[in-house]
Amino acid sequence: MTEFQILCYETLKSNVPAGSVITYGHLAMLMGHPNAYRAVGSAMNKNPYAPEVPCHRVVKSNGELGEYAFGSALKQKRLQEEGIKIVNNKVVNFKNFCL
Repeated sequence: MTEFQILCYETLKSNVPAGSVITYGHLAMLMGHPNAYRAVGSAMNKNPYAPEVPCHRVVKSNGELGEYAFGSALKQKRLQEEGIKIVNNKVVNFKNFCL
């Protein structure tokens, strides 16, 4: 595991509580690497600690769920269990839930 991946997981876990989502880009900014949103996506895809490190809470900047290593149905289920409504693979009222 790389230092960047560890930073991704620690930043996500400490900044994004249940019932909220964050974009790949915003997570990259919180980490101090504002242009590394693709690298954040790659790190989330390799997350060995899911769901304790809640990579299911990281979504695209337009509110779409994006990919999930365990399948989009499980990502949607986990978000819905946290109170996030999903319709057509998008977070409903995205701006209200996004950090």
